[in-house]
Amino acid sequence: MTALIVICIVLSLMGSALWIVPPKKERQRMALRMHARQLNLTVQLTSIDLPDKWDKSMTRKKVVSYSLYRAKPLEALVKPVWLLPYEVWKYDSISSAWWASQSIALTNRDKAILTEFEGRLEGIKIQAASVDFYWQEQGDESSVDDIAELLQSFTKLPLSV
Repeated sequence: MTALIVICIVLSLMGSALWIVPPKKERQRMALRMHARQLNLTVQLTSIDLPDKWDKSMTRKKVVSYSLYRAKPLEALVKPVWLLPYEVWKYDSISSAWWASQSIALTNRDKAILTEFEGRLEGIKIQAASVDFYWQEQGDESSVDDIAELLQSFTKLPLSV
């Protein structure tokens, strides 16, 4: 009888401990975020407003933002530049499936990374103080390495107005 009581107590404690452990998907997201922080990226849960094709209405999406902040903000960049994986009528086409609110020159490597993230990326916002990458965290650590490389490249783009 004593053994049965001990077994019940042990099983009860194990059940409580397993209840606290995060699921595998959440552990993967935490690992991605920690890797991003090691690459000096800021991770933030946020909502963004994205235009529709005709730029008449905005759609609010909850996403995760991986951001790289500049040491010195660009004073010449007054309005943010959006890069979107879908067509907006007044945006410029910058590659096969990407449109930007301002014409920018991308390297072949930048275009390859954008193509890689085509179905997983909500948008990229280039601002005076930072470059923000909005996505749903569907990838692995090599994806975060590519994001860091892309954000570094975008911080060096010559932008104005």
